[in-house]
Amino acid sequence: MNLLNIQLPKNHFHTLLHLAQNKEHNVYSNWHGSTSYENACGIHTLTEQDNFFVNSADKEKLIEYIQKFIDHYDIDILQVADPCKAYLHTHFKDKVKYIGPSEEAARLETDKLFSKRMADTVGLKTPRIIKQGRYSDSDYGTNLTFPAIEKPAHVWSPAVNLFNQTDAKRAIEKVKIGLHPQSSDTDEEYFIEEYISDMIETNVFFIIANGKYEITHTQEIIGENLNKSIDQTVWYIGSYIKPLTPEVDTIVQKEASAYLEKIAKMGGSYEGSFCGAYTSTGEWYFLEINVRPDIFNSTPTFMTGEDYIKGMFEDISLFKKAWADKTCNKLLITNTNKNKEYPLHLHEKYDVALPNNLEYRDKKFYVSDYGTHNGGCGTIIADHNISKEFIKEIEETTTWAFNKDPSL
Repeated sequence: MNLLNIQLPKNHFHTLLHLAQNKEHNVYSNWHGSTSYENACGIHTLTEQDNFFVNSADKEKLIEYIQKFIDHYDIDILQVADPCKAYLHTHFKDKVKYIGPSEEAARLETDKLFSKRMADTVGLKTPRIIKQGRYSDSDYGTNLTFPAIEKPAHVWSPAVNLFNQTDAKRAIEKVKIGLHPQSSDTDEEYFIEEYISDMIETNVFFIIANGKYEITHTQEIIGENLNKSIDQTVWYIGSYIKPLTPEVDTIVQKEASAYLEKIAKMGGSYEGSFCGAYTSTGEWYFLEINVRPDIFNSTPTFMTGEDYIKGMFEDISLFKKAWADKTCNKLLITNTNKNKEYPLHLHEKYDVALPNNLEYRDKKFYVSDYGTHNGGCGTIIADHNISKEFIKEIEETTTWAFNKDPSL
């Protein structure tokens, strides 16, 4: 089996590694950064030049490149984890086995207003829209009620919280100097909706394949509000997720199923997740959706590579079975120096999944600048078997530390 991945999801590293270390398979991967660690572990990472081309090429040139790659390396499976490249599904779905959303399904992530309207059509509650327009409008950021959350309407870009007038003024200033929105295109449309404050934030993880869906697990996100201010800083304390109570889980899965049944008919075979707000009055609101593995809130896929492929194309129930009786923890680990070698050997010693944001340089493992305290959000370790001994040895024998205090 020969597999080509476009934009390797970090939470699939173990899944693809299992395939790569079986000499009957070859796994090739592009990653959105110029450096990565897969080449060191049996996965063939594209060259820096090819990486840049795949990330920047226009539609027709990328289709031509992928076709040549498929022909040259006899690719059986094409996995695309970038929803902005879902046009590859249209072109290649009948030529190779394809893992990824269809173009219509990809819009659910890249067009937040589209996914919100989709929720309305199946009877799900969504937050009330307070204001709509373009970032270039003279009244942008004014006449708002707080708290609110701003989202780009039709482009793939993160949402930000506007908790008060100070946040709104900061957003206005950032637009003026070209730092907001993320694309710097002030002609983009946005919408601002009410922020559901009396709630717990829920994640629903799912698989869609061959017109069917399966929910693998749900969870509550703790401290997510620290992540979405206009000046985004992410510092979580301890494990920032926990299981939903059985009562809440039943409600959330029922509501989520109505949405999934609808979008499963859009085509594609892919993983995804969406978040919602469960209020103290027992109501669940749809917030937004990912039609790819959620890289920042990544969770390991507890499957062999062979079972993963079989689940996508033959038996979707294998995904739910893989998550049975597993409760995943996610911890934030930080360091102020990106040049400190990461203690990967301790992951091997305690059988803990690898963290995200790793880089491989000079035959050593490091965390990318985005994963350091000064550079970005920190590094996520997610697994169902993170032992106290693992945490203790890292903190006692290395310069790395697990977050316990948001004022770090």
